[in-house]
Amino acid sequence: MANVNQYIPLVTAAEVISNSFTNANTDTALISNSTLLLAELAHLKEAIGKKFYEELKTQHNNGTLTTANQTLMDDFLTRTLCWFVRFEVINEVQSNSSSAGIVHNTDEFATIIDPAELNAYKQDTYRKAEIYLKDMLDYMNDSDQNGDYPTYESNKPCNDDVYKNHGIIMYDSIYSRPTRNYNSWKDNCPCDDC
Repeated sequence: MANVNQYIPLVTAAEVISNSFTNANTDTALISNSTLLLAELAHLKEAIGKKFYEELKTQHNNGTLTTANQTLMDDFLTRTLCWFVRFEVINEVQSNSSSAGIVHNTDEFATIIDPAELNAYKQDTYRKAEIYLKDMLDYMNDSDQNGDYPTYESNKPCNDDVYKNHGIIMYDSIYSRPTRNYNSWKDNCPCDDC
């Protein structure tokens, strides 16, 4: 495995703020390169496969993105990753760790939300990131992009049947099962008098 962790992150703190934060004046210092890398490793690497992730990191670091990979970065991956970074950084934006312990960030026009509201906010952020990730993967898997991402195609992860829903790992989905209705049963009825 190549050490791509040493390379620059796929997005910058400024991109995260402009793509996923409502307050454009959010301090970029709250979003460290370690947090950017954490979001890549936690949410992107497994979804696109290790080899394709390493390819993107290497090309991005060296400024040699292929046309297809540049399109993927510009139109899908940057937005997706920005929302996952926002998910990872929410706690740090609300509270900071200091020598005095964990302290809440407040200003004269703000109040701290309660844990239930924070959880709902984080879940909504995660939901939005997942929507962007699904859109990106749908784009990559579409027949129109056949051959554009050979590393991804030959090393595609097999995670179609496993997903996480609010912290619960699901191995099957009722939404992906074929539905049975009258028309599907009428020609295959087990009785003899239909």
